[in-house]
Amino acid sequence: MRQVQYDLEVLYVYKLYHFFSLLIFFCPASLILGWRFGHIIGFSAFIIGFLISYFLMMHKKSFPTPDKKTIAQKMAKEITQDSTPLAISHFSSQLYFYFNEARQAIVLLEKYQNTHDPLVCATLADILLREGRPKHALRIIHDNPHYTSDPLLLCVLGHVLRQMNKWDAAIKIYELSLALARKSGFPFNGANRFTQFLLTLSYTATLHHSLGDCYAVLKEYPQAKKHYLLGNIRIFDISLWRTIKAPTTHPA
Repeated sequence: MRQVQYDLEVLYVYKLYHFFSLLIFFCPASLILGWRFGHIIGFSAFIIGFLISYFLMMHKKSFPTPDKKTIAQKMAKEITQDSTPLAISHFSSQLYFYFNEARQAIVLLEKYQNTHDPLVCATLADILLREGRPKHALRIIHDNPHYTSDPLLLCVLGHVLRQMNKWDAAIKIYELSLALARKSGFPFNGANRFTQFLLTLSYTATLHHSLGDCYAVLKEYPQAKKHYLLGNIRIFDISLWRTIKAPTTHPA
């Protein structure tokens, strides 16, 4: 089964759910041991189970995709029942990531581009950027009337500017995205509340890490370290943490 290389935002959510699915097997055992042999034994068993689950989560790097036939059937059902911008965005993402149909995904998103939905625009720009078309992605975002007020669109715009080596401009966009996200959060993407909460944490961490990358390129190392730290404290899995070592100068 083919593996998909997920972005950190999505990978982090997958890894957390993997951690919870492992931990849930240890909880009943800990309760039983605590009831049978005492609280200390039960608590010790829980700590061991927690550490094992955490270790396995850290080393989990990829997740298999569902069967293509199953995905296709689900996609067909959803798209016939719901043609909202949210459904179109999901459908296009599945076309691109699971079926490697970049052209079809782009054509479908461009068809709904005139809705000016931020999620549709962000998905289209992100795919264009992945396909090595940053100028086209930049134009798509600038043509959307909501891009200055939507944190997700601004996040993608920051990625576009980074790929174009416009570091100072990217920093301003990332900071604006963070400010807007603090006020209104990231746009709803159809996930349940808990998943939406986890995605908000991971997107915020990505913004801080991206700011750290920009400051590192500009050799502003204190600012880079600050944003790497702000991103890291939002990520439970330390294997996804980012660090930077500023070059040290030695006296002559």
